[in-house]
Amino acid sequence: MIRQFLATYDFNLPLNDAAADPDLPPIRRRLARFGASEGLNEGVQAAQEMADVFLHAAREFNAGIHRDDSRARVRMREILTRRIDYQRELFDELCMLPLSDAASHLCWLAELMKQRADMYAPVRAARARSRVR
Repeated sequence: MIRQFLATYDFNLPLNDAAADPDLPPIRRRLARFGASEGLNEGVQAAQEMADVFLHAAREFNAGIHRDDSRARVRMREILTRRIDYQRELFDELCMLPLSDAASHLCWLAELMKQRADMYAPVRAARARSRVR
């Protein structure tokens, strides 16, 4: 039974569960839906990069740094200039929220994306073992 489950394991399962979870805030359900279209490693990296820049922006804001050339603002412009659709979707979804809230949602998403990617090695190994037998 476990072999059959792993043979057809859907790596988007945690994201699909989150997207359908009525106990999650709507913003997190939308972020989970966005993540489902991303590759395992690329999705983690993109979400983590956005989380990091929003966290940095929140720290700058709390420290009273509001310059257009602040490190966080420059980094955000660099990210958005690359025109990666997924990161742009994340930015567009969160840009009107307080920075600390946006950062919190992105940290949650990055962790969920990491958990999703972390399943690759054990699922691959289990699939390989089940083919050998």
